[in-house]
Amino acid sequence: MRTGPFSNKKVVELLNAYYVPVYISNEDFRGKGGAPAEERKELHRIFQEGHKAKLSVGTVHAYILSPEGRTVDSLHVAEAAKVERFIAMLEANARKFEVPAGKPVVKPVPQSTVAEKAPEGSLVLHLVARSISGGGWGGVPGENWIVYAREEVGKFLPSGKAAVGTTWEIDKRAATKLLTHFYPETENNDVSKNRIDEISLKATVVSIDRGTVTARLEGRLKMKHPFYHKDEDRFVNATMVGFIEFDSGNRSVKSFRLVTDKATYGTGAFAVAVRSVD
Repeated sequence: MRTGPFSNKKVVELLNAYYVPVYISNEDFRGKGGAPAEERKELHRIFQEGHKAKLSVGTVHAYILSPEGRTVDSLHVAEAAKVERFIAMLEANARKFEVPAGKPVVKPVPQSTVAEKAPEGSLVLHLVARSISGGGWGGVPGENWIVYAREEVGKFLPSGKAAVGTTWEIDKRAATKLLTHFYPETENNDVSKNRIDEISLKATVVSIDRGTVTARLEGRLKMKHPFYHKDEDRFVNATMVGFIEFDSGNRSVKSFRLVTDKATYGTGAFAVAVRSVD
């Protein structure tokens, strides 16, 4: 939807002028997901009303509610992803309920602009992953913020004094916390379902300038990541390069950069870029 209707100027104009758009993630409403009980009940009501009205219903749908909150129209995502079909539904219901055009209830803003609030001394990393094999799921990037607390930051650094040529393996738990997010957009974003078969992130000091140590990063990853919320044999295979700069005195990380050198998911290629944010 994001690469089709939600990237279409006409759709955006219709939604902003005549509707109050609400987006939910199915992951929040499954099992132990974070959706509160009242929201789960409301979604169930929408499903039930749609079913009674003989509308198409299910978890991957676009629903339209009347000004009173009744379920009055719907499209399966496979149909809603067709821009002209989606526009026709939006226009028809705006006319039906004689909704006057207005300004958005909430001012449109980018979804991800700043790092989440983190305690002083934390290492905050911004990750962007994107398929480079085509459209569909791979047509838009996925983003994540990974935050390491002050006590975790040292896991990236050598245990002793650093000199040019010093090499060390970054703590596997620290590396896993980051690299488990190295996959393109999929329907499954529950990283607890990932299975890491191989992981390595190695650092080698290449220079030291007035107390600032710069080390080259080299890594590799083989990880099983199901596309859907079911077990399936789809694997990430990736190698990556980058650098880390840290203060040799207080052992704080000044800069972190990491990008995939080569990465595949199943038969398709993808890319990841990670940067530290102040």
